[in-house]
Amino acid sequence: MKKFIMTTVLALTMIATQAFAIPNLQLYIPGATYTDTDDTWVISSNSFELWVIGNAKFQPISDVYLAAAYATGETGTISITPSGSLTPLAMAFSGVDGSRPSLGDGSKLTPHDPWGPGTSWFSYFLGDFTSSADTIYDYTNGTSDKGTGQINKYNVDITGYASGLHFDAYDHIETGNHTQYIFAPNSHDGENTSPVPEPGTVVLLGAGLLSLAIYGKRRRNS
Repeated sequence: MKKFIMTTVLALTMIATQAFAIPNLQLYIPGATYTDTDDTWVISSNSFELWVIGNAKFQPISDVYLAAAYATGETGTISITPSGSLTPLAMAFSGVDGSRPSLGDGSKLTPHDPWGPGTSWFSYFLGDFTSSADTIYDYTNGTSDKGTGQINKYNVDITGYASGLHFDAYDHIETGNHTQYIFAPNSHDGENTSPVPEPGTVVLLGAGLLSLAIYGKRRRNS
């Protein structure tokens, strides 16, 4: 019985530790809402700041990429500019409908919503995360397991893509002769949704349509 209790306590401790550990890679969007339904930071805007966070305290994270998934068939433009820079990131890879980005060992980004049929994607090269100068947290709650690492901040501006974009980060850690390929956990992603027009915009649009209707009616009656 004692052995069973000790085993149960150990298992629960491991689960708790994993649940609140700082991921090696994670995304955060200031001003966004963390949704429990898909465990993702979601913002209703086409212009926002996106943080890519690397837990590089113990080892560098090499060749980090940012993937942007979109609904296949939708078109638009994506500008991802490093904070303080005037040069947007260049797209490094793209993927067709139903595919997923490949990590350096050939394995695929973990399958999760929205990846799969109906989704295409772009990937942008971010470089290495080697610094431990920034204070980082587990950004699903923002308070536990404070540590140090590197935070890259990007200004994202999107036009088109009516269904919004979903963002992931991925690649690898080298420890001695061992290479570990990683990605931001599904619960630490980010996405935007098409913003709902503000009430003032809706009123102006309605007034414009009404004016056109009145003008058309007068022309028909004249």
